[in-house]
Amino acid sequence: MGGGVRLSLLKSLYRRSTSSSSCKPLSRRPFSRLAADEYVRPVTSSFGLLHSARAIGYPLKPSLYYSSTSTPLLASRAFSSQPEPDWVHKAKDVLHETANKAKEASDQLTPHVQQLFDSNPYLKDVSLTMTGTLFAWVVMPKVLRRFHRYAVHSSSALLPQGFSIDDVPYEKSFWGALEDPARYLMTFIAFAQIASIVAPTTVAAQYFFPALKGALILSLVWFLHRWKTNVISRVLSSKNVAGLDREKLLTLDKVSSVGLFAIGLMASAEACGVAVQSILTVGGVGGVATAFAARDILGNVLSGLSMQFSRPFSMGDTIKAGSVEGQVVEMGLTTTSLLNAEKFPVLVPNSLFSSQVIVNKSRAQWRAIASKIPLQIDDLDKIPQISDEIKETLRSNPKVFLGKEAPHCYLSRVEKSFAELTIGCNLKYMGKEELYTTQQEVLLESVKIIKKHGASLGTTWDNSTL
Repeated sequence: MGGGVRLSLLKSLYRRSTSSSSCKPLSRRPFSRLAADEYVRPVTSSFGLLHSARAIGYPLKPSLYYSSTSTPLLASRAFSSQPEPDWVHKAKDVLHETANKAKEASDQLTPHVQQLFDSNPYLKDVSLTMTGTLFAWVVMPKVLRRFHRYAVHSSSALLPQGFSIDDVPYEKSFWGALEDPARYLMTFIAFAQIASIVAPTTVAAQYFFPALKGALILSLVWFLHRWKTNVISRVLSSKNVAGLDREKLLTLDKVSSVGLFAIGLMASAEACGVAVQSILTVGGVGGVATAFAARDILGNVLSGLSMQFSRPFSMGDTIKAGSVEGQVVEMGLTTTSLLNAEKFPVLVPNSLFSSQVIVNKSRAQWRAIASKIPLQIDDLDKIPQISDEIKETLRSNPKVFLGKEAPHCYLSRVEKSFAELTIGCNLKYMGKEELYTTQQEVLLESVKIIKKHGASLGTTWDNSTL
């Protein structure tokens, strides 16, 4: 009888424990808490049930303490929490105490700093300007270098697979060109701000804003000049640029530098209050008379600029323009220096080249030679064999250019006392000394062939008239 009461009491305790655990809301708890509660609840319920059974005197076997293989592990996890070490508590106390002391020190210093700023209002502006200067000289270069690395990586990622670009150094990049102008502009603004604080009535009212505009314009022109120079220098350093393109790029560099200097000068003058437009209007009226008086000089200058871009010849080329012939030594804006055949320097105005036909001998891919050899009239029957052998010899010569025309040798003139044999071919491009030597070799070989066939050289003089 007593055993049945104990069993019914044990069952009622079990139902109460399960019902109380199931009525807790689960939707508002996190998933980790929910999982932990689901794992721990059976353990705690089982332990409460076992203690209640022991209290009422119900005999239990040791195997009932562990209803499954996972119960001991869950029980050990639920009740094996150890206290934190002492050093953790000490570290927390030290951090808490340090934060409190820092807060107290800040609360104590804030009124004094505010009072100092109130008594000296310019200190706040000075501190801001000095902070901006330090940012320009310390922080900004690092930021620009990060931008440069990001730009290089982004450009490489946007290219299709199989394409690659050379890494541009920071000093030759857009951001490197921006560093110095931006740095000195911010420094100038800081010192101008300090000057306006020291003399607020005169400096700020009269000079601050014009100086700020002028500094901004000069910094912009400086940045554009640096960036343009970096781009042109990178292009010139590449191996794909030919000699003629290199000369054009150098000319573009010079002209763009002059243009940027002129634009910066006019913009700075306009920012400082100078009426540039009025000056240009008056100068335009007077410039007509000046241009008419100096038309020759202006003609030379314009011709020089035109030659800088069109490049009909370059330094070291041998040219002929009208009666002037020689090697180009120097190309100026108004004149060009040549070295003639006698090695005398010749100074030619640039306007001459705009009105004359220019023959550039240095840019020819081949040089044509033509010679005439007189033979005696009695050797007319031998000329076909001589002509064929001379043409075959010229074709086998490695210095003869066979791309356009084949070498020729034919009877070009017949007189009463002599017959004239004309020899011609195109030679590959070579220097003057080598050209003369090759022409001499061709003539000597032709004379050997003529003598080999038993013919004799003739003369163009008519002996019957003597």
